[in-house]
Amino acid sequence: MIHGKTSCQHLESVVVAVEGGDTPEGLVFVSALERVLSSSCTVRTQTDREVLHAPGECPEVVLMTSRGDTRNCLLRILAGPKNGRVGVPADITVLDPSHPEAPVHAAEALAQLPALAAVRGLRTLPATPALHCVPLAEYPDPEAAFHEIYGLSSHRVWLDSSNAAVDPAAGRNRYSIMADDSGARGMRAQHLNGVTIMESKLVIARFQGPFFSWLDRNWGTSQAPVPTLPPGLGFALGWLGYLGYELKRECGGNAVESPLPDASLIRCCRAVVFDHEARCLYLLAEAGAEGQQWCRNVARRIRRLPSVPRPLSTRLPAVQFSAADSGRSYLEKIAASQDEIVQGNSYEVCLTTQIFTNLHERMDPWDLYRRLRRASPAPFASLVQLGAVTIASSSPERFLSITAGGHVRAEPIKGTRRRDTSPRADRQLKHDLMTSAKDRAENIMIVDLMRNDLSRHAEPGTVSVTRLCDVESYTTVHQLVSTIEATISRDRSRTAVVAAAYPPGSMTGAPKISSMDILDELESQPRGPYSGVVGYFSPNGAADLSVTIRSAVFHTPPAERQRLSVGIGGAITADSVPDDELAEIHTKAKAILGVLGAVFPG
Repeated sequence: MIHGKTSCQHLESVVVAVEGGDTPEGLVFVSALERVLSSSCTVRTQTDREVLHAPGECPEVVLMTSRGDTRNCLLRILAGPKNGRVGVPADITVLDPSHPEAPVHAAEALAQLPALAAVRGLRTLPATPALHCVPLAEYPDPEAAFHEIYGLSSHRVWLDSSNAAVDPAAGRNRYSIMADDSGARGMRAQHLNGVTIMESKLVIARFQGPFFSWLDRNWGTSQAPVPTLPPGLGFALGWLGYLGYELKRECGGNAVESPLPDASLIRCCRAVVFDHEARCLYLLAEAGAEGQQWCRNVARRIRRLPSVPRPLSTRLPAVQFSAADSGRSYLEKIAASQDEIVQGNSYEVCLTTQIFTNLHERMDPWDLYRRLRRASPAPFASLVQLGAVTIASSSPERFLSITAGGHVRAEPIKGTRRRDTSPRADRQLKHDLMTSAKDRAENIMIVDLMRNDLSRHAEPGTVSVTRLCDVESYTTVHQLVSTIEATISRDRSRTAVVAAAYPPGSMTGAPKISSMDILDELESQPRGPYSGVVGYFSPNGAADLSVTIRSAVFHTPPAERQRLSVGIGGAITADSVPDDELAEIHTKAKAILGVLGAVFPG
């Protein structure tokens, strides 16, 4: 406390030590930071922790600029690149204190500190700018547009309704979204082993604590009024990327370490949105001179692009996969899963495995993804390239969509049959799936699980099943799909809804927690991004998240061989026929293996 013997009337001040704040450059930065913070809270700059003040005048934030003892500070602002200090709950590294935008970025990072959540106004500092929306009549080839606008970006996301692009009547997802982390307010966030790292061009901030708590503080920010957007488009910029399966540790599952980040996101301040139904596109940007200039520049470049895909000229390197489980090993794990079911520990276990390779010749994920989206179009396909990790996905499954008004929809998939080149045989396979009691039971168990997950945060009486065990057909498979809908209670956060349903029940089994415990014992390695979700979180409260299946995951660390993995699995029930389940994982891997010209190992 920074007061005398008379107690203050409100919370203890948050003490922020600004290292280097007593230098001439540091004093300029601290003064500017104080001005930014003063618009939202009471702040004082001082050099002594024991400075007295009148009762009731304790500032909410104290910026310390001395070189004295700062061991008990909740945060350190480091003026220049340095390593984080052990035992400090958070730190902020200001990469260029002299930059005029550095105080604003530092203030925004300060607002992430959990201890500051109660500080008046600081939670929404700085306010999200208004949104600028520019419609364009052009409808170029999406691949050409993504390569033209984002081809040089190391952190880029394409949420690609690739089947709607070629057949709008077939799609459940009308829009495709392209974005990267460029722009003054662009940012990256990565969560690994209980620490979230936020990075912009001017500031790096590290915070200990759960990822979903961090997401709640960021996703819950307010936004200026949004202009009228196309029908059904909830996206209004915000955070895009992936959440990995190992975040289950925050949702009732055990802690399992993964070599890849548990979550990786970018905050975009401009984006390209394709409307496949109206065959046009929209440019979204944060209002201001920078956003307007970006829109003008991108519109000019878009108008020069072709309307049809370019030929695929580059070859893919030869790939030979290894398997985490042999066929015999996977059959043994199916038997173990069924034994757990007989013992009453689960009703359904979503058993997964992986095939992988350490590539001798590095592969460009962009080359693979272009082939994948053409060979196996899907409503929730995506290319998520975030530094060393890239996901190339042809996912057909929506995890959750949430509208700005609070309507939530889940569309789990359970039940699969391969496609056949013979129309007659293909119709028979589809009929077999429609009438299979075993596959319907798998699907209905996950529907019940999702109904229960959503009911925890829904308005009473609003949870309903609007579609049950409907067959959807894709290039390589037929699938059983159901839809559960609800309205979120006004007093519940959107993040709580996502966390309650996480990980996707279609990838765990039911009951969820006991099934995850069983899977931890049976599966030989962490799943990483596979079985998690890909999508966006917009500041207007909207989100759309797909399940990361039918996906190739690249890990390309510097100076090391590139690793490529493909996760596959299926739901095991008491009625499962082990040989059929083994055949199913071969079917699910077919789309990616076919693109690579590879075969299933073993």
